[in-house]
Amino acid sequence: MGEHKTIMGKDLYWMNFFGLMILTLIEVAAVGLDLSPETTGLSYTEKELTLFILVGIGLPKFIMIAAIFMHLWGDEDSKILTLTALFPAFFIIVMILFIGLTHPEATTGLPEWCRPGFYN
Repeated sequence: MGEHKTIMGKDLYWMNFFGLMILTLIEVAAVGLDLSPETTGLSYTEKELTLFILVGIGLPKFIMIAAIFMHLWGDEDSKILTLTALFPAFFIIVMILFIGLTHPEATTGLPEWCRPGFYN
């Protein structure tokens, strides 16, 4: 075990936890609030704006979880851990690209049994 890490004098894990909780509250609010163009004044549809918010909040949450809880930042051996964690990402990206490039209807032409009930 290394030294006890802090952010602004507070425990690193608790600060990360509170940051994740705040971001989760923003996500819940984005899903629960009325984000229609009439109420927001934006030209995006409600689904587009909600998706934009969720992805925008999901990326920092991913980084916070990976960096702190998975020890990919700040530890003595974090470089090798980061490389180990990112190694499968290459294959995931290649898999997604090949599915998308070789089967143009991969995302829109799913069989009915693969789709949740609210898609038509």
